Amino acid sequence: MKSFIRTTAIIAAAGVVMLSAGCATLGRQAFRAPTVELRDIRIRGIGLDGGTLDLVLDVFNPNEFRMDATRLTYTLVADTTVVATGAVTKRVTLLNRARSEVLLPVSFSMKELMGVAQVMLKKGSVDYTVKGEVTLDSPFGSMTRPFEGKARLDNSQLMPR
Repeated sequence: MKSFIRTTAIIAAAGVVMLSAGCATLGRQAFRAPTVELRDIRIRGIGLDGGTLDLVLDVFNPNEFRMDATRLTYTLVADTTVVATGAVTKRVTLLNRARSEVLLPVSFSMKELMGVAQVMLKKGSVDYTVKGEVTLDSPFGSMTRPFEGKARLDNSQLMPR
């Protein structure tokens, strides 16, 4: 009788482990990573020492549940020059099946600005890339996903009309 109870307990425990592993697997399969796209770069100010700008990201949460972005790292590259790197740890709530605008404040030095200005004068435009990682809290735990966005800034976009 003792061996029957022990065998039943082992089978029940194994069943619970398999069921919870199955639920976790199904939950992860149901999870879809948010998409992060670079929407815009907004120059806030330029001075003798450098300047500041906002990277405007468009983040879409395709899931049926809300998520919180808790950390976002980024590198801004203009042509082949790294203009800025950094991290933002301000919590941003991503509502279910909705788009959110996320602003990343960036500071850059005059050296980087002059490098970008030379490329713009020579080519008439500059290609830029923003890439990094976003850390998300979801019902399935914390996870980090990469993102990358590319765009081009033309001289005509900087001239007043």
